[in-house]
Amino acid sequence: MTRFGCLLSALLVADFSIVSAVGAVEPMDGFLEKHCISCHGPEKEKGDLRIDKLSRDFKLGADTHHWAEMIEQVNSGEMPPKKEKKPTQEEIAAFVTQLDSLIKEGRASRMSARPAVTHYRLSRKEYQNTVYDLLGVRYDPTQPGELNEDTLWHGLERLGSELSLSPSHVDRYYRAAEVVLERAFPAVNGEARKVRKTAAELRYNGGKTQQEALDRFGIKRPLRFLLFPGNVQNALSPQWFGKTGPEHSGLYRMRLQASGIRPLGGQPAHLSIGKRTGEETVAGIIDFDITAPEDHPQVYEFDVMLEMPATLDFCVVATDVVDRRSGAAFRNALASRGGYIFTHSSETLLLNANAPQMFDDKGNGLFSTVLLDWIEWEGPLETPAEKARREGVVPADDAAPQMIANHLHRFAERAWRRPVKAEELEPYLKSYQAELEAGEKPMEAYRVALQGVLTSRNFLYLVEGEPEAREQLNDWELASRLSYFLWSSMPDAALFTAAQKGTLHGEGLKEEVDRMLADGRINRFIDDFSRQWLQLHRVGMFPPDKKLYPNYDRWLEMSMREEPVEFFREVFQKNLPITGFLDSDWTMANARLCDFYGLPEPKGGGFQRVSLKPEDHRGGLLTMGAALGLTSDGTRHRPVHRGVWLSEVIFAKTPPPPPANVPAIEPNPPKSPKATLRDKLEAHRNDANCASCHAKIDPLGLAWDNYDAIGQWRTHEKIAAGTGANPLVNPSGEMSDGRAFKDANDFKRLLIEDRDKFVRAFIEHLCTYGLRRVLTVDDEDDLNAIATEAKKNQSGVKAIVRAVALSALMKKR
Repeated sequence: MTRFGCLLSALLVADFSIVSAVGAVEPMDGFLEKHCISCHGPEKEKGDLRIDKLSRDFKLGADTHHWAEMIEQVNSGEMPPKKEKKPTQEEIAAFVTQLDSLIKEGRASRMSARPAVTHYRLSRKEYQNTVYDLLGVRYDPTQPGELNEDTLWHGLERLGSELSLSPSHVDRYYRAAEVVLERAFPAVNGEARKVRKTAAELRYNGGKTQQEALDRFGIKRPLRFLLFPGNVQNALSPQWFGKTGPEHSGLYRMRLQASGIRPLGGQPAHLSIGKRTGEETVAGIIDFDITAPEDHPQVYEFDVMLEMPATLDFCVVATDVVDRRSGAAFRNALASRGGYIFTHSSETLLLNANAPQMFDDKGNGLFSTVLLDWIEWEGPLETPAEKARREGVVPADDAAPQMIANHLHRFAERAWRRPVKAEELEPYLKSYQAELEAGEKPMEAYRVALQGVLTSRNFLYLVEGEPEAREQLNDWELASRLSYFLWSSMPDAALFTAAQKGTLHGEGLKEEVDRMLADGRINRFIDDFSRQWLQLHRVGMFPPDKKLYPNYDRWLEMSMREEPVEFFREVFQKNLPITGFLDSDWTMANARLCDFYGLPEPKGGGFQRVSLKPEDHRGGLLTMGAALGLTSDGTRHRPVHRGVWLSEVIFAKTPPPPPANVPAIEPNPPKSPKATLRDKLEAHRNDANCASCHAKIDPLGLAWDNYDAIGQWRTHEKIAAGTGANPLVNPSGEMSDGRAFKDANDFKRLLIEDRDKFVRAFIEHLCTYGLRRVLTVDDEDDLNAIATEAKKNQSGVKAIVRAVALSALMKKR
């Protein structure tokens, strides 16, 4: 929704009578009577709206956001609708001026009525980052049995109104604190260990049979382990590290040397390392393309968080899996103990005509294959910086009571992100003493006190405006708001120092924000904000039908999800203009996406900046596979859903939900002429109850009709049933203000013309994310001030984020 309310056509009926104390207000009443009441009054209630029922008590503010939306609708020309008589500019100016004045007059009363104390619970991601920055401990709250999934609001996972606390949350927070403290202060310290498995060691009996075959043929090339599509092989066994247990969970470094076989005109080999989810599938925690040729293998290295004991598997992901080659029998023959081990495709002596066919007569691979030389795991790893975060947290076993209290006090101030009074810690010190008296060792007793600190509301929540009612945050609260906005975590020592000195409400704020924007932790903002803003959790929510889209696979889906994030990273880090989100002559892509889009493949591995040409039909966020696919249902594109997503993301407006019992669009009858989804929507819009909303939503989605359900370019819409040829796609339309467009490129041009609206909407998204609440009409002046500041810097994306961080709005509770 606009963060000020729903569209005019969806305004809710407010059960308030007009407040007589306001008196007759002209020209506002005259404007409403002349241009609005006939459609939104006693005789007719379009969009379920009775304007005469809206409260005019602007101090109470029950319907203020509805009135503010009315100003926007009238100013934009969307209301009154085209078929009605248009008001003059003088009438509009008088109406808007008076209504705006009434809204502003009640602002002070509305602000003073806001709750004095607001609590915002940390999201799972923020909890994970915070315990890492506090204690140097790696903990994954998304694992089964750990923290509850966060409730989303339009993709955002950090709104205080949504993140409630249930009994199950409390139980899991206690368990999480136990795990974190066990890893921070283990009973038995485990040293990092390294294990290495060669291709021979991964084979049965050390690969003796395969080596004998190579010796018999006189082949001097090394023994390799063959990983081919359709087969899952072990990548990490628990026994590789010997004794395993909770103390060994942590960061591990995986290295392997491998090369790839790529079929002519096919995809590079893609290796996924993760947990087995089926006979031939793996949920990857490490995914990468192997582009190194067989004669020049490459060493690949990754750091990954592992919950031990862990069993991981290899899986080669490719859409060119040869299912026609007798399936399981083919795989079993390759994996048999006595089967030949592949060394190089040029070793024609191994290309036995009676063996499963994997290569042509010239030694070219028939499908993507990985050749593994060795794999190495090392861990758990800890950096000196991580260890330093735990120094001084635990007192000596024979420490005096006051020393123990001092240690706990220092820890609580960091954990709670503010000064702590001695009396606040008395319950935790009493629990420590009770544990000692019960016979526990000092360390175990102190761990109970630490657990109390980590399960306190002061740790789990950001508490703003306590205890006294005030409009402004204090320096400590502002430090946390900034750090959770830009770093998704607690303040660091420098930010704590600035808060202690009281400089964050002065020139010190600019210095700290600039430092934070340059810090590596800003990548957390890039990852988290872009993912939530664009609602990327919906990518893959409805898996595409394999029969309709056979080239769609898990690796493509993962690549699609990463593309907008990497694109955002590039735009942010280089402070490029925000209009690049709407259109660009480049994108960030890996080999899999380049193959899907038909682009030249990047030279290096991973995501690279790739140039685009007009004939590529790409550019900006809106033509990315993720944006086009997340609004589809797995079988067909959905223009209405695309329009709703674009309205939310680009304009920060959520159209109203459809009325109850709206019939679904039926498939094309077998004996009827093939009709596009657009044609069917036209018939749907003939319903008067649907027309007003669809007139605003549908053009935003129909502009992308040249892209199918997974974002592939097309000129004709494939219709399964019906007579005649598949119809041509028609991506033309008309914006709500009457401007026409002929296709997606034309539509993007109109969006760029409206860049100020997009900038304003982007700022609203940032502020909602940073403030952790839905914005109201009372935030409008602050938003306008941020937009004005951002415009001074040509609306570079990093400059906009900086303007939000430095804004007066960020300092308000």
